[in-house]
Amino acid sequence: TTMSNTYMYNPINLISDANGIVKAVDFTVTVSDGTDEYTVNGHTGLNAPSGEPIPYAQLTKDQVVTWVKSLVGDNMQELADSELAALKSRKATVLSSGTPWA
Repeated sequence: TTMSNTYMYNPINLISDANGIVKAVDFTVTVSDGTDEYTVNGHTGLNAPSGEPIPYAQLTKDQVVTWVKSLVGDNMQELADSELAALKSRKATVLSSGTPWA
């Protein structure tokens, strides 16, 4: 049985207007298969809030992650999976590394 990949989203910067309405998010997504992991960087604009916006000071990381996932989650996870597969391929082809001297 192969283990499925897990994804950790981390918003690292919120771009907001003068009213504190978040317009865009810079974030990372780290994919892990339990052995190896790879982190990709992302940026997405946000849709205008429907209804009353959440005051900037009351935003939570979980809320922002929910927004990011709903907008770009599938694409970011595919990119992260691809990069992780490439990393694993590179690791599999390296027979040894280093130098014979101290």
